[in-house]
Amino acid sequence: MKKSTRYFPSNPRRTFLRSAAALTAMTLLPGCDQTKSDPQSPVVFTPGKPLPWINWAGNQTCTPTARLAPASEDQLVSMLKNAKGIVRAVGASHSFSGVVPSNDTLISTDLLSGVISHDAASVQADIWAGTRMHALGPMLAAIDQALPNQPDMDYPAMGGAIACCAHATGKDFGSMSSYVVGLTLATPSGELIECSRSQHPEIFQAARTSIGALGVISRLKLQNHRAFRLVETNRVEKTDDVLDAFAERCAQHRHFEFLALPHTSLCASVTTDIASDTDQPSGEEDNNAAHTLRKVYNALSWLPGIGDAAYEKVLTMALGGAGKEIRVGPSYEVFPHVRVVRFREMEYTVPAEHGPACLREILHTIRSKKIPVCFPLEFRLVKADDIWLSMFEGRDGVAISVHQFGDLDYKPYFAQIEPIFWKYQGRPHWGKIHTLGAQQLAALYPHHWQDFQEVRRQLDPEGRMLNDHLKNLFGVTS
Repeated sequence: MKKSTRYFPSNPRRTFLRSAAALTAMTLLPGCDQTKSDPQSPVVFTPGKPLPWINWAGNQTCTPTARLAPASEDQLVSMLKNAKGIVRAVGASHSFSGVVPSNDTLISTDLLSGVISHDAASVQADIWAGTRMHALGPMLAAIDQALPNQPDMDYPAMGGAIACCAHATGKDFGSMSSYVVGLTLATPSGELIECSRSQHPEIFQAARTSIGALGVISRLKLQNHRAFRLVETNRVEKTDDVLDAFAERCAQHRHFEFLALPHTSLCASVTTDIASDTDQPSGEEDNNAAHTLRKVYNALSWLPGIGDAAYEKVLTMALGGAGKEIRVGPSYEVFPHVRVVRFREMEYTVPAEHGPACLREILHTIRSKKIPVCFPLEFRLVKADDIWLSMFEGRDGVAISVHQFGDLDYKPYFAQIEPIFWKYQGRPHWGKIHTLGAQQLAALYPHHWQDFQEVRRQLDPEGRMLNDHLKNLFGVTS
């Protein structure tokens, strides 16, 4: 599992904070923690019965009657054409939304993996869409190439990352879908379509973010960079200071993001730049930081009248003025982080100019309504593109991510925050939890929503790629 919780960049302060967390055993009263509602595994496997599919977060499941794993494009085409019922593709199972479940047929792309060919002059590479991101990094490095940017988790299949418009951060960098300059799409009818801006351009624009509604992508042609090294610096700062200078901070660094700590004035900022020969790593990541935050919050938040103040004081004492944590290495090693904390996530992208106001309102709502949450919120800037269903279509966007621990009920928390995103014209991440349907989504994508629908009906007139979740997204009733 990949992704760290990068909040404690100084070892002595981590020790202090863990000592504060030990207060839990002495002060946490019965009922101070939220009641656990959603089990980590929502289904139980019964020997002799079909094997259930469960996503990484444990909030989506299905029991497919057929699980298929093509090892070639010919097999993929044949399987798609002959598959029974609703067909859905599955990669790393990282999506929190219901994009995968089908009790009929699941097609795994894991065997379609690797670099097919590359061009040194154009710095492009053709890859199989089932290639996991963590495997792709070393493969590209071997041919002196690298992804221009990538998310802070690297286990998704590239086809799935493209389908849901996965992204990272950086004012000059678009989503993963924006690096795709060509692709091959296997349709439900058994057709194999090669497309790009010059070849089947409408299918290309639809397929670069399709939520798997058009078929299954078999190949991707990526526009890459020469291999490069990065230096990442993590530090603790005041959230208001970072928001006030957000545009300047983004302009100063290749990548900039931060993670706001609810019920406090603090955040963890992350800057990433091209490494120099003199950059040296320092500090150590704390992969269990979110769990430590949770223990401290539970130990102090219940105190009548002073819970928030006590929590913030402890964190300020532990983290205020903390030293920097610095990571240095090849880009594909620095971008991702170890992920050991299971959670559920909602993310919306708002127009970049509305990002600070939106986050401030979310943090104010959490504090004023005393919402019992301590999991940090991510704040990232992504460059605009022209991809039809990209969250960044036509506008630079700030993606704000809201999380809840995997063993707690996320629904009450998300229900109070989601309307704030709507107020700021937010577009939901296709792979994250949200409650919008076709009517609301069409209004958020005024330029190409109908164009996408026409391509979808053309390639899949019988709706064989549409599970219940996608039918709701696209307003399909039959």
